[in-house]
Amino acid sequence: MYKNILAIDTSTEYCLITLKSKNIIYNEKKYCPYSHIKYILYLIHNILKKNNILLSNLNLLGCNLGPGNFTSLRIGIATIDSMSYALNIPKIGLSHLMIIAEKSWKLTGIKNIITVIKCNKNYIYFALYKKNFKGLWIGKNSECLLNYNDFLKKILILKGVWVLTSNISENIRFYIKKKLNKNLKIYFIKNLSNSSEEIINIIDNILLNKKKIKKHYKINYIKNIF
Repeated sequence: MYKNILAIDTSTEYCLITLKSKNIIYNEKKYCPYSHIKYILYLIHNILKKNNILLSNLNLLGCNLGPGNFTSLRIGIATIDSMSYALNIPKIGLSHLMIIAEKSWKLTGIKNIITVIKCNKNYIYFALYKKNFKGLWIGKNSECLLNYNDFLKKILILKGVWVLTSNISENIRFYIKKKLNKNLKIYFIKNLSNSSEEIINIIDNILLNKKKIKKHYKINYIKNIF
């Protein structure tokens, strides 16, 4: 049903566009700090033109909802909203923390993921994700804004094997390693570079478990995050 899917990620200094058409993935990427508005439509036009796809051929849209850069995120979300309205096609918004979990799983094969994005010197965005047997990420209710003390408390009560993907300092990583108990093993990964391809991968798994997507479909969005 959804032969042509377009995904946008503008949560960082990069503008990332991914097109899935006939089960083939195509990517466009532009480093454009504070200039996403200049390039986003050009990149969309370029990726569609290269692959002989018309705007009217798109069936489904996806985007990163954040957390991330305030202005650039809203440029991406507004673009997806406008395209969804104009083309009368559904859209799916995904949490940045879930997108990081997807990339971490692809890299390690481990299905238990702790995702962290630094907010400021005192707070972090935090989530615990688990990939279930259907390939879907479970962890919506864990997404929150935490101070570092509460973050450490949540980490150290876990059990099993986890991956922690974050941009926290080496000192905090060292502290966590010292405090690990015998029932908990954590592999540490520095925050991975973003890719809108992970949005497509998550959407594919959603489609495998849903026959039809509602016109406005959001999952794992952190309310009042900005």
